[in-house]
Amino acid sequence: MMVPGMTTLPNASASSLVVELCREFVRIPSPSGGEGALAAVVATRMGELGFAVETDRYGSVLGTRRGSRPGPTVLLDAHLDTVPVTRPEAWTQDPYGAAIHEGRLWGRGAADTKGSIAAMLCAAAAMTDFPGTVRVSASVCEEDLTAAALSHVLDRHPADVVLVGEPTSLSLGVAQKGRAGVLLEAAGRSAHTSRPELGDNAVYKLMEAITRLRALPLPTDPELGRGVCELIEISSEPMPSRGMVPHLATARLALRLLPGETAASVLDRITRALAGLEGLTLRIPEVRQTCHTGAELIQQDCILGWRCQHPELRDRLLAALGTPAFAAPYTTNASAAAARGLPTFLLGPGAIEQAHIVDEWVALDQLTAAVTAYQTALRVCLGA
Repeated sequence: MMVPGMTTLPNASASSLVVELCREFVRIPSPSGGEGALAAVVATRMGELGFAVETDRYGSVLGTRRGSRPGPTVLLDAHLDTVPVTRPEAWTQDPYGAAIHEGRLWGRGAADTKGSIAAMLCAAAAMTDFPGTVRVSASVCEEDLTAAALSHVLDRHPADVVLVGEPTSLSLGVAQKGRAGVLLEAAGRSAHTSRPELGDNAVYKLMEAITRLRALPLPTDPELGRGVCELIEISSEPMPSRGMVPHLATARLALRLLPGETAASVLDRITRALAGLEGLTLRIPEVRQTCHTGAELIQQDCILGWRCQHPELRDRLLAALGTPAFAAPYTTNASAAAARGLPTFLLGPGAIEQAHIVDEWVALDQLTAAVTAYQTALRVCLGA
């Protein structure tokens, strides 16, 4: 696919190429599980830019460039998928038009994270006479199943350093919150609502449990702030019901995790808060996503927070980039690398406030500056 009027790739300057690539990518809708058309275009562009290209069974695209001498492997990752456009009538710009207006490139995914993909490709393609190996991963299903696809990429292609493209305003992300989904179920006993005393109302049990959880102190972190435990869904069975005491009630909780918290520690904290309440079960469920290839990604609904444990490399990157350190209050693919103990960082054009919104955009100066930022980071990580 070629955007009408697009510059031939080998002859484009870095500044014009990154903008044209981002526009091309934004024009292709790529919801989670539906990234196939975009993945094909990204694979083509990688090949034109001199990468060895492969697509894995889940549909993530990986481009590899090998240097002129031995050295470390650095992986740059950004996700292909976007959240959906749920109210197109509310947009003042075409969500897939990739219009350029007022110094901004508009459209779904411009900031999160098609700008990062475009800038990574331009930066890696322009590297010359470098040691080691540079890989760019354009991964799938991040919005619905964060970290799962990148985890599979790392299983097949180990790396020494990982930089994940997310909208950080080109600050270096050195810490990040995690996320977990928790299901809390209360079991009771049905009865006719004319004689509720013969039953055991599961909703009342669940209400008591939720009251305790709301009073539970949350952990805090000096960089990332307070953790989160928020009730997001509640239901009961039978549903609908006109005359039965509910025998089951279920609550779904969304947690934001701090570095050091795990699935086991989360469940232990909640279990202790609910001590003495009968008929309750607690679990972190599996979540699944069918990819555009038809393969199914599966993982526990728990993505760990992290903090960079490699201060020397962190400080060298901060000095070279000339940016402040950034602690992300959201969850990203970087958890897949940090969980392996790898030096892991976030870096990308745009701000998180521009992601997932009506009239999403990325500033053109951020987009072009991202190419330089990624090249700088690559030189530091490769020791070039």
